[in-house]
Amino acid sequence: MIEILPAPEYVAAFRLSGTLRGEDYDVIIPAIETKLAHNEQIGVLADLTQFEHMTAKALQRDLAYGMSKLGEYHRFKRAAVIGDKRWIEMTTKLADKLFPQIEARVFHAGELEEAMRWVAGFRDDLISEGL
Repeated sequence: MIEILPAPEYVAAFRLSGTLRGEDYDVIIPAIETKLAHNEQIGVLADLTQFEHMTAKALQRDLAYGMSKLGEYHRFKRAAVIGDKRWIEMTTKLADKLFPQIEARVFHAGELEEAMRWVAGFRDDLISEGL
């Protein structure tokens, strides 16, 4: 199941729980695309504390969407992932290394507010750098 979380206009924030299905991407993709249509750069937050697994169709949709955005990864400034499972931490750290243009960080259960501040904070960083 997907829940869109309240977030600044330039952050796409989701809570994933249970099993992620292909049709859940009918919610995720338009939400991200709306943020991208109104902002040159965005952050993405995913709360995976109640996430269990994803179907093959969901994985297929995730990979297809990711591939469709290859030339636009510079528009995704930060990714905050909330979860206490070891594979979530390892996957996020790997993504941080594989996609250096996207700063990725893991947060633990109960750190939603901190994760939201961090993922949204790229705007403050850009302003302080004069960009």
